[in-house]
Amino acid sequence: MHDSHIHLNLEPLNRNIPEIIDTFVSNGGKHILTQSTDNVDIQETLDIAAKYPDIIDVALGLHPTIFEETTILKGRNKNLYEFCNRYINEFESQFEKNVRKVKAVGETGLDYFQFNLNQSILRAQQEELQEIQKLSFRRQIALARKYNLPLSIHARDIQGRKDTVRDVLRILVEEGKGEVRGSFHSYTGDISFIEDILALGFYVGFNAIITYPSGENVREILKQVPLDRILFETDGPLLPPQSVRKDKKIKEKFGQPADVREIIEVAAEIKGVSMEKLESITDENYKTLFL
Repeated sequence: MHDSHIHLNLEPLNRNIPEIIDTFVSNGGKHILTQSTDNVDIQETLDIAAKYPDIIDVALGLHPTIFEETTILKGRNKNLYEFCNRYINEFESQFEKNVRKVKAVGETGLDYFQFNLNQSILRAQQEELQEIQKLSFRRQIALARKYNLPLSIHARDIQGRKDTVRDVLRILVEEGKGEVRGSFHSYTGDISFIEDILALGFYVGFNAIITYPSGENVREILKQVPLDRILFETDGPLLPPQSVRKDKKIKEKFGQPADVREIIEVAAEIKGVSMEKLESITDENYKTLFL
């Protein structure tokens, strides 16, 4: 059992690391890939992983929404490109300093969904943020190529649109030049792109969304992905499984690595295979991609 995408530095995970790891291991857990999202959490992410080197692997990346969060949402409305370019430069410096400790580049990608939720962000600013996200993504792909590391990709579209995933795939072709590999984490985009994602050699990460009543679209995506391209994840502390969401006795509801067991149970039923077979194949997928 593995968790290919989580943020152990975030609360309430961070304050419960020993218990969380013990629970994961006691349930048959083997590997966890914890991921950074900005320049602030890199060292914290590395420090957590260093305590459990046989279990926790590290991905370092810049989440696409970090640029609006560090600029416009903090009242910094001028010289967005210059500020964000310096931010990317700082990330690259930290990444290369710690590259021997890194198993993947991520969480990286594009997100045109988030800034559309904030009506105060002007259309011109949205367009500039899109270009900054693309620049960051291209430069992180370059790091993946340089160090022969896989990518952990975030691609979230505005509902009913296909712009984000289309741009992610185009940039992967342009910059990856057939030499990059990785996973589309928590893919909820249009199912029509699955063929292209697989053709590029990428894996697809599935989490507790497949356990939700509202997750039918992701269950349909799961049906289309072959066993040898499936990864499991929690995106913790986000996305607790349905059993946790509906349990009124649980006061603090969050996703954690041991929740992958429930995700595998649901996925095995959807795919029509035994849990044991699915777990064995997908654990090998994790090793093939990240180890």
